[in-house]
Amino acid sequence: MKKHWPLVGALFSLFLFLIAANLYPGGTMASSNTVGYDWANNTISALFQPNALNGDTNPARYFAITAMFVYCLSLTFIFRRISKNSTSKVHQKIIQIAGIGFAVYAFLIVTPMHNLMVSIALVFFIVTVVSMLHNLYLQKNNQLLVLGLACISIPLINATLYYGDFIYEILPAVQKIGAVACAVWFILVYYYDQRTIAIQTVHKASASTGTRT
Repeated sequence: MKKHWPLVGALFSLFLFLIAANLYPGGTMASSNTVGYDWANNTISALFQPNALNGDTNPARYFAITAMFVYCLSLTFIFRRISKNSTSKVHQKIIQIAGIGFAVYAFLIVTPMHNLMVSIALVFFIVTVVSMLHNLYLQKNNQLLVLGLACISIPLINATLYYGDFIYEILPAVQKIGAVACAVWFILVYYYDQRTIAIQTVHKASASTGTRT
């Protein structure tokens, strides 16, 4: 059951985000008269603020912050496990250190230092996923490699919109699609590595038994 903790954590995080969205008072960047959370026009970070965009106190923030904490904790577990199946010690260290760094700074996005934490988290994210992609290339896992390239391209588009400050109206939707796509990819790579480690363990046990006999 322990190996399924990241998936359980990610699903529980999603559940908490849905509760937060349901509790959000309202308002968007375009209009403060909007009632409730607008999935197409509200960013995820709107859920973390003390006040909603319409000025009301935001009761959703406690659920949103907890959801982010659970998700980042799941990411920490995922990156530690993925690093163990790396093709080299260099990949292992990069994925483990940069991956955990990404998870930590991603959680700190919920603080008033949001903009700075987004920038730092993005650097750790890029380092982590590049190392993961190269590791998949060395493992000749073309399916997860291509899927990873497609998934991480969405957050990079989101970053371009965010820092370039253009076509901002589509940023909330791109942000959510990218977050979900990367979460799914991380979990798929995690399960692939768990299966690989399990197979290697069986082979080692078989070889050890054969040696003794």
